[in-house]
Amino acid sequence: MRAIPDQPFLEAGRPHWAAVSADGLWLATQASGTGPGGGPRVAVYRKSDFSLWDLVEVDHSVEAFSFHPVLPLLVLSTEWGEEWNRVGGLFLYEPQTRRRVSFPVTGAGVTGLRWLDAHRLEVTFSVPDLSYERDGQDAYARCVVERDAWLGVEDGAIDLGTRKTLVDEGEGEGLDLDLDWGPRLEPGYRVGDRLVALAAEAGRTWVFRDDVMAVEALRDGRVLCSLLSSSLLECWSAAGSLLWSVPVPEDTFHRSGCQMYVASDEDTAWVTVLVGTSDNRRTLLQRVDLADGTIVAEHRLDFPARLSARADGAWAARDSRDLFPPARWPPSETPVFTPTGRQLGTVALGECDRSFAFDVRRCPHLLFLQGADDGPRPEKWVVEASPRGVEPLFPLRWEECPAGPVGGGPGVYVRDGLGPGIVHAAATAEGPFLLRRALPHGEVVWAHRMEAEVRAVDAGGGLLYAVTAAKELLTLRPADGAVIRRRPTAVGAHDFTPRSLSVAPGGEVFIGTAEGRILVLDRREEEQQGRTRD
Repeated sequence: MRAIPDQPFLEAGRPHWAAVSADGLWLATQASGTGPGGGPRVAVYRKSDFSLWDLVEVDHSVEAFSFHPVLPLLVLSTEWGEEWNRVGGLFLYEPQTRRRVSFPVTGAGVTGLRWLDAHRLEVTFSVPDLSYERDGQDAYARCVVERDAWLGVEDGAIDLGTRKTLVDEGEGEGLDLDLDWGPRLEPGYRVGDRLVALAAEAGRTWVFRDDVMAVEALRDGRVLCSLLSSSLLECWSAAGSLLWSVPVPEDTFHRSGCQMYVASDEDTAWVTVLVGTSDNRRTLLQRVDLADGTIVAEHRLDFPARLSARADGAWAARDSRDLFPPARWPPSETPVFTPTGRQLGTVALGECDRSFAFDVRRCPHLLFLQGADDGPRPEKWVVEASPRGVEPLFPLRWEECPAGPVGGGPGVYVRDGLGPGIVHAAATAEGPFLLRRALPHGEVVWAHRMEAEVRAVDAGGGLLYAVTAAKELLTLRPADGAVIRRRPTAVGAHDFTPRSLSVAPGGEVFIGTAEGRILVLDRREEEQQGRTRD
């Protein structure tokens, strides 16, 4: 596999800051995704060539980190939880040996760190208001850890229990406290500026990128991607060069560009822009000319939309009900459009939440999940929307489905010797499943319990592909669902968290990742691995 774009710091997520060791050998920054244990990570690189040295996984969210003022030693702090279950931790990491030692904290989070000198480390704690004497506001406390030798510290050698509450001499309490969450930032500092500067010093380029929420391979070899918030739509050449980019409009919500619909002629694409507030999110649909990224049309919807498409070009925007607090009004009807955005009509699909997600790629039918009743956890049916209205096809639950609620997932249309069908993911109380259903009546051809959540599914060249939360790309046989190849979503020592997937007409596989990269598996590489396994 290879990664687009090919830049340093491939693991960097939202790098609010980066730190360089006093000897100039090591560089640390926040990393996207999670480690094998499911915890957050800090990436440690060699400063000389920016090569990845280690991914330090910790138990909870990283609040702060800092290198010792003299020694090659990185100290990290973590925090997690609310009032009654607040926990934190202090971690010491020695890059040269990859040695790590941890000091857990119960009842408080470890919020800030500051080296006072080569022997003293100041640690700041956030203490929840269990008695509600401060109207639920955290209080803060500090302790100073002093040691003559900071390398080779053993478990239990640091006492974090003796703390002084910060309420005296104007130090304040609650949110007014001046805490050291990281290095002092210059006015106008933006996320990633430190990494941009470090890369520039070495004559290289680094640009902040967040999750690639949607990716689409075009017939001419180009690939489109839609990012969570840092870019609305990008177009990349097969060789990995950025051809054009559409910026996110200024009036967006905190996330945008999460979905795209590419017209069947591949001349234009519609992308979503969320506007408004959390309790009144609305959708701005922008039509983009794929020749140069020009915005050629707009359409506004009074609800947050979830897009679905039909292979012949018709597409729909369903009211996703993605609001907080939840909406107290009835869901909007779902408009159906032509590729140019002319509305064909509307269909009533009822209530919706994330468990109703059912994005079936390459399908000649507009398929959705619809609740069978008005209860809080209704049984779901697969339905088809057409000019005739909404036609129920079959229940999402199958004969051997585990008990409890069942949710939808990504899918793809297939047609082979077994006839037409869909392969889709389903979420159950006993874990994720991937199954093939015959159309139009939903008979189960096969159903397999999966080891991890299925993030995206696609088909091409007579094969199925799926990416999972276990950071794997699976190649499966459509006839029986057997996994014939599995490979990590990794490039060398760098691993990536998959978010989206698209198979090109030529057989190349493109994977959008949480690290802002597009992984590319060339057809020759896939065929070579297949011959090796066979």
